[in-house]
Formats: sequence, C-alpha cells, structure tokens
Amino acid sequence: MTAAAGVKGNMLLDRIDNFDIFRPKMDSTKEVLHAIAAFEADISPAFPFVNAELGGWDYDQANQVLLLKLSDGKWITLHSHKIAIRGIKDLDEAHALLAWIQGQINEIYARRDEIQPRYTSQAGLKIMEILKLLPLTNCKLCGYLTCMAYAAALREGETSLQDCPPLWEEKFREKREKLEAYLQSFGWRALDEF
Repeated sequence: MTAAAGVKGNMLLDRIDNFDIFRPKMDSTKEVLHAIAAFEADISPAFPFVNAELGGWDYDQANQVLLLKLSDGKWITLHSHKIAIRGIKDLDEAHALLAWIQGQINEIYARRDEIQPRYTSQAGLKIMEILKLLPLTNCKLCGYLTCMAYAAALREGETSLQDCPPLWEEKFREKREKLEAYLQSFGWRALDEF
C-alpha cells in the first residue's frame, strides 16, 4: 500500500522501510539502545492529535517534531518521516515500542475528527506557576523535601496531584482546580499513564 493510500484509509503509517537499533555513539558502554525507524509516509498531520491524546512533552509545530517522554528514561521523537526511540533496554523492547507508537499514530489519526488538536506541550509548563498553586506547606507528605521539588517533579510528570495530600483539603480546592486547569492546558500527563 502506498503512503497516499494509507492516508485515504485512515492508516497514516502502514510500512516502516528501515529500522536501525544501536548503542549510543557517545558512550557505547551504556546498557541502553537507541533506534531510528524511517519511512516514506509523512506522519506530521497526526502530530497535533497525538500530542492531545498522549500528552506530548514538547511539540515544535514549525519544524514538525513531537517529543514524547515515557517512564524509565525512554523518549520517542516523531519527525515527519522518521521515529527515534531513546533509552531502550533490548531488541524486544525496541520492536514493542515501535509497534506501540505506530499503532497509536494510526489509531489516533483514524479518530482525528473526534479529537481536539493540541499545539501546546508540557515543556511549556512553568515550575513557578505550579508552585504558586500548591499549598506551600513543605510538609514532605508527597515524598519530596519541599513544595518546589514537588512542583519540579510534577512538571516532569514524575508524580501526580494525588501525591500532595494537603492539595485535596477543602481549603485548597480553588488552588487545586486552578492547578488542574493549568496542567491540562499544556496536555500534562503523569509518565505512568502510558
């Protein structure tokens, strides 16, 4: 099937032409792999919808690059004609992540008429804006030494709102609702939600 035929059938990415898996050149002793998949299809029309559904970490609309941050130090970078995966533990995981993101691109693109596209990304979140909306108790109940450390972890998706018990007290409800709205406006998602 050609790339054009794939678009008409709502399958944007039907064939991977080349999939290279390699150790990082800067430090080949690391126990992680990187991979790059190349293809003829242009998947960039799916980026605003994938960003909305998967909570992209950084979306550069001008250059058509979407960066997805996964748990355990894994990253998937989508370009118009390639997918780069960083931080893979083995060949099986490389193939599984490629199959997963290819399936996500196609499934989300097929539903694009039902999805509000998102052009902002989590990278735009400001730690100080998050901090202003926290209870500022430095109680450590979240597992972090300070509210500032919690705000930084929240921005990165490494923790969730539920991890801050004071935020769920009635007296902080207005702050929590504003914080939820602020995070949602950037497509925030905790890393373990994938």
